[in-house]
Amino acid sequence: MTQLRFLREGMTDFLAGQGIQVLSAWPEQDRVRYAAPVAVVSLKSFEAGSAGFQNYLGEYYDSENQTWTERYGQSVQVRFGLSLYSPRAAGEEGCRSLMDQIADALQQGGPAGLSLLKWNMGESAYDRSSGMFLAKAEAHCQGTLLAQCDETGEFLRFEVKGGMTT
Repeated sequence: MTQLRFLREGMTDFLAGQGIQVLSAWPEQDRVRYAAPVAVVSLKSFEAGSAGFQNYLGEYYDSENQTWTERYGQSVQVRFGLSLYSPRAAGEEGCRSLMDQIADALQQGGPAGLSLLKWNMGESAYDRSSGMFLAKAEAHCQGTLLAQCDETGEFLRFEVKGGMTT
């Protein structure tokens, strides 16, 4: 799994853990299958920058393997897109209800390993192309993307500081 997909899945898992019907971005033809309001998570932008000298963050002791390993990393800014869809049967009220649920979830924080900086939501309206009501939201997060190396310099895993690992 790529780091970017890993981040998108982290937001999807976070919202699902808050009891929200949510999916990662999917092809448009699948949208009509859902009879209840659903949020779709996409990655709108990803920006990485230096987090240390040449991205070197130092060594840490790996107690599991009882060895010292080097860590490299980058500071990251992630902007998640949240598309909130509500079928005609649930109406615009379905979008507003889903907005309320997401607002409550985001007030609790964000995905593991990321700090939520800000979030915003727009109006809902009927979307002819999907045949559903649609509202857009965004969540802006930051964190540190860490890469762990063994003594040969081979990357072992990536981690977003605070809990998400691959």
